[in-house]
Amino acid sequence: MEYLVDGYNVIRYSEMFSARTLEQQRNKLIDFILRYNPQGKNKITVVFDCKSSNPYEPDSWTTTTIKGIKTIFSEGQKSADDVIVEYVDNSQRPYNIVVVTNDKGIYRRIGGKGAKKMSVAEFIYNRAKNESVVNNVVKMKQKDDFSAISRELSDLWLKDKSSENKNQKSKNKNKTSDTEFDITAELSDLWLKEDK
Repeated sequence: MEYLVDGYNVIRYSEMFSARTLEQQRNKLIDFILRYNPQGKNKITVVFDCKSSNPYEPDSWTTTTIKGIKTIFSEGQKSADDVIVEYVDNSQRPYNIVVVTNDKGIYRRIGGKGAKKMSVAEFIYNRAKNESVVNNVVKMKQKDDFSAISRELSDLWLKDKSSENKNQKSKNKNKTSDTEFDITAELSDLWLKEDK
């Protein structure tokens, strides 16, 4: 399985990749991939636009490696979208490719080719475990269930509240009421006055 990532589409999706320069944004995406491995143990290729204003430059792409991640930059007037579609078209096993993008135009262009589709949100938040393929779309088998965590936190909170209430009640028992006379405090005050 190979994940083919529409780089700038992912970068524009989340504030976590924002930076002043495109290079810094690309590095943030690459660092995210290296740190979290959202593709699991699968190969990954990230595709970026690098269109030229020179109309005579040939339309192709350049493959390079950034921090160990295979990266493709489009050349000439070719867009990253074109590169992704061509990559899928040229693949001998397109059904082994998962295209990560929110671009519906790419989805339409690769629709009948057998490549699987994954939204950017699934790619970012899915740590590539428990995935299944239904109708050519990679989806989580089971959404994260936080109910156990919620119950556990609720129990801890209630336990803390109940022990806090018990402590408060025992403090109240030891306290004297406003109408009662605390002889110890009065004697202490008198003793301190006499020493002066």
